[in-house]
Amino acid sequence: MVKINNYVLFISSALLVLFSSILIVIVENDTFPTLFDGFWWVMTTVTTVGYGDYFPVSPAGRIIGIFLYIFGIGLIGIAIGKIVDGLTVFRKKGWKVILCTKTNSI
Repeated sequence: MVKINNYVLFISSALLVLFSSILIVIVENDTFPTLFDGFWWVMTTVTTVGYGDYFPVSPAGRIIGIFLYIFGIGLIGIAIGKIVDGLTVFRKKGWKVILCTKTNSI
């Protein structure tokens, strides 16, 4: 199993979303007129929601979309998996700490 530092994962995910949002607004200014529109499209793309309200029409915009499909979905999937794993570990350790504290105080 490959170990990834949580900070590296968070920063790389944030940078991917930020730079992709800026890049799609620059490349497809007619389709994505504001930074928020670009951010909306990037977030719906990397989370595989894809409402279809915004989509790139130029070849350069579609290449950005393909890049997000390949790398963005994988990166966000890993980030979500790490979050769920962390919550699972916390839940297991948290219940042990709570149970030990209650039994020692009786």
